[in-house]
Amino acid sequence: MSDTQFTYVLYIRTTPEVLWHALTDRTEISRYFDGSGPESDWQVGSPVRWSMAPRMAPRDAGQVVLTAEPPVRLAYTWHNYEPEIGEMFGWSPEQLAEYRREPISRVSFDLVPLGEVVALRVLHDGFAAESEMLKSVREGWPMILSNLKTLLETGEPLRFGA
Repeated sequence: MSDTQFTYVLYIRTTPEVLWHALTDRTEISRYFDGSGPESDWQVGSPVRWSMAPRMAPRDAGQVVLTAEPPVRLAYTWHNYEPEIGEMFGWSPEQLAEYRREPISRVSFDLVPLGEVVALRVLHDGFAAESEMLKSVREGWPMILSNLKTLLETGEPLRFGA
């Protein structure tokens, strides 16, 4: 495993068009991001705003869409270091300061049709070695992506926690 990137591949019983819609539609995103997540018009150069909690207004943290090729590839920058985000995750002021020092990373989603399923290949890279944000990403993306897969295949998101 690289110490500067996160890679993940999952196979979802769906079509590229339905998966693209789930990756870019605010209502769908909210369902598998537990009421939060990104929003954008998904045009290259457009901002990607984030809501980090249900009913929290989306905020611009300087992220932008890098690639948007429906229904094949989506990529955007990643830099979530707002104080409210740190509070939500229980980060100390020292942890938040550490995250702010890290370089802006990139996340990309490649959708590859394979018969009745789509391979979703996620690459999140551009991290510094021993990155604290990469540690968080390695815990967070599998939960989010599992929730996305379950939602698309069953119509209902997973229920984490109590």
